[in-house]
Amino acid sequence: MGRRRQNSYQDTEIRKGGNFATDFDSDRDINECTTASAQLGSKRLNHFLEQLYEKRGSVREAALSSIILSYSLGYQYQFSEKNFTELLYQCLKSFKRDSIKESCLALEVLGLLAITIGCGEKSRELYKETAPVLSEALNTESQPQKLKLILDSLAIITFVGGNELEETERSMQSIWDFMHSRPDFKEAQSEAILCWSLLLSSMDSWTLSYKHWRGAIPFFKKLLESDNESTVKGATQALALIFEQGCLEKFEGDTSAMEEINVEKIVEDGHIPEISVKIGKQRLKVNTLPHQIQLNFVKRLLGSGFIVHMRENDLLHDVFKFKPEKKQLGRNLYVAERDEVSVNLFVPHVRSEDSFQRIHKSHNSIFVKARTQIRNKHRDIKGEEQGCFQD
Repeated sequence: MGRRRQNSYQDTEIRKGGNFATDFDSDRDINECTTASAQLGSKRLNHFLEQLYEKRGSVREAALSSIILSYSLGYQYQFSEKNFTELLYQCLKSFKRDSIKESCLALEVLGLLAITIGCGEKSRELYKETAPVLSEALNTESQPQKLKLILDSLAIITFVGGNELEETERSMQSIWDFMHSRPDFKEAQSEAILCWSLLLSSMDSWTLSYKHWRGAIPFFKKLLESDNESTVKGATQALALIFEQGCLEKFEGDTSAMEEINVEKIVEDGHIPEISVKIGKQRLKVNTLPHQIQLNFVKRLLGSGFIVHMRENDLLHDVFKFKPEKKQLGRNLYVAERDEVSVNLFVPHVRSEDSFQRIHKSHNSIFVKARTQIRNKHRDIKGEEQGCFQD
């Protein structure tokens, strides 16, 4: 999805690299990013969506690349909400085509769509429609780059839309089976470990099944001897997460396996160092291993769009307990509280409709005068508000 890749399609490398750095140091960088996103506009996005129906593969690929760029530059919630079903099924069609480039681009869009649309009915539909397809593809796909994207998409789609314990464990099981049955794909295997850890980080250890993950500790312990640096790093992180989650008996293959692992060496100095990320003038601080795994995963997928999403995406606000500062538009304007005036009048029952007319309808009545004064005051306040924003 939204990250740099080597030996992959060139236009994606250019799009993710260069000026689109992952870390932004100032509001000016964020504003430039948001402005560039706004220039695409909803009409342009709708145009790209229409191009996914074109017969020429090059046109569809260009449209998918443009949609990814738009997601990388801004938080496209309204477009995603309005065109969710259409975008979902067109991406599934593109994923199943013979072109590796088009399939990879479609996978990126699906992952970004999951992060953008957030939790709810649509994320549930996204999970139900894509998880079985992606899980099956892990058994048949042979292209390493595409395998990595399948793993990423399955993980983030399940993380957002897999509400039930069984659904999360089902995706974890698919990834687990891939790690065991296809160890020759070393780059994809290191990716699989990160994806499996992401899903484990979202679960409580006491809810995990005893039958699924027995043997996980010796399996990852063996991977520490791998000559692939990414695999060793992923296995180390997975072991640290298992240790922090507790319930080690659910992951052990034998009772002595964990005793042979010095967990304090896995986690430096026996504790988790805090990660701090600058978001405009604020800082996002993450000091637990599960949240750090989630943060690193999301940052890698969103690439240059991470800061913008952290400013606007409610899903990420909930996951990382981050409350962004609200922008102040225009100068501050003091607006008085809305006033209410009540006039108590003693009206004997003997009075007829003439009395009601005189009190409530007459232009000279106390009731009408008070109401007029309040309306005039509200009209003046409204004028001041409009004048402020026009400046």
